[in-house]
Amino acid sequence: MNLMPYHAKYFAHELTKRCASDSAEKLAGAVASAQVDLNPHQVDAVLFAFNSPLAKGALLADEVGLGKTIEAGLVLSQKWAERKRRILVITPSNLRKQWFQEVTEKFFLPCKILEAKSYNSEIKRVGAHGSQTTS
Repeated sequence: MNLMPYHAKYFAHELTKRCASDSAEKLAGAVASAQVDLNPHQVDAVLFAFNSPLAKGALLADEVGLGKTIEAGLVLSQKWAERKRRILVITPSNLRKQWFQEVTEKFFLPCKILEAKSYNSEIKRVGAHGSQTTS
C-alpha cells in the first residue's frame, strides 16, 4: 500500500489527536488494531484509566480472569499512539512472560522484560548520563 503524504499526515493526526479523556473515541484508536474481544466492563475500566484523577495513571484491579491484561493493553496502546513511549508495567515474576507474550501478540507493542540482570546490563550500556553508547 502506497500512501500519499496527505494520507500519512491524516492517519498520524487520527492516531495522536486529543480526545476528551472519558470519550469512547479515545479508546477507538487503541481497539482498532488489537487482536482482542472486548467486554463492556473492560471498556468502562479503560475509560476510567484515561479519566483517572491520578494524572499519571490508574490501578486496574478486579477478580481473576476478567481481563485486566486486555484493559492494560488497551491503555498501553493508546499511550503508545500518543507517542508516550516510556511505559513501565510491573507484574508478579510468574506473569512476566505471559504479559510479554500478550502485549506483543495481541497489541503489537515492542517490549522488554527487565529483571535485575538485564536492568543492570541496560544501565551499563546506556551509561550514567542516559546517552546510549554504540556496541
